[in-house]
Amino acid sequence: MTTALNQMLKIDQDKMAVKKSVDLLMHLLYDFIPPGSFREAEYRLYEAFEKDGIELTSKMMRKEYEAWKSTQIDMMMLATPPHS
Repeated sequence: MTTALNQMLKIDQDKMAVKKSVDLLMHLLYDFIPPGSFREAEYRLYEAFEKDGIELTSKMMRKEYEAWKSTQIDMMMLATPPHS
């Protein structure tokens, strides 16, 4: 049961990340989108982001990910025996 709940929470987190990304873009483009097209533009961005798994991240989030990735690679290198 906890696996199903965790999966539901993951989906909700993914949808919230997409929504936040779309909200940010729509805010930035607000003055460039005609009022009559605003909802359609928002809907299409949301659909595209969700379909392709796109999220906007900050520079700090990218640096945190790169540091984590580097740590993971370093740990793999230490765990792998050298070739003889």
